[in-house]
Amino acid sequence: MPRKSRRALIVQAAAELFATKGFQKTTVRDIAEQAGVLSGSLYAHIETKEDLFLEIVRLAAHNFEQAVLPVITGTEAPDVKLRAMVKAHIRVIEESRAWAQVYLDDSVELSHEARAEARRLRRQYEDYWARLIRQGSQQGVFHVEDETLARFFVLSALNGVARWYRPEGRLSAQAVADIYGDMILRLLTGQSWHEIHATGIDRG
Repeated sequence: MPRKSRRALIVQAAAELFATKGFQKTTVRDIAEQAGVLSGSLYAHIETKEDLFLEIVRLAAHNFEQAVLPVITGTEAPDVKLRAMVKAHIRVIEESRAWAQVYLDDSVELSHEARAEARRLRRQYEDYWARLIRQGSQQGVFHVEDETLARFFVLSALNGVARWYRPEGRLSAQAVADIYGDMILRLLTGQSWHEIHATGIDRG
């Protein structure tokens, strides 16, 4: 495995600290110590702590987008796509939990420009889920009173996984994805657990 660049080590250290200590409480010295570099040399690689935050958000947004893009652009039925997108979303959290936590944190005090960019990236990803729910509604697969509220509910549930999931916990990420997929399908389709599994939708 190739060695990470100094900048990559700094970005990873920042992601872990922002996720555990919070953006405001994390100092540049903390990041330098975590990355194993001198505080003074840190500025040769970054301009501000906010720049680091935005870089993490951009990279995490890219990871989430690339995970679901092949699914949403595919030809499968909406219910099949939904289960695959749930699995993809949770897989990204499993593989880079700290990055996901930073990306999903909308409470951080940022400059107007930085906050606008972070929110734009989140909305861009949310649009893929809005598109899926709209497809399902138009095809009569999903039955929801309000597509926007349905999207809020689904993403709130999925994003919450980043806060509580632990690899050493009782359930694997795959098991969590399967259970969440079942529950979300029941919500969107109005079917019971037995009806969902009787349709033969593959958990993947």
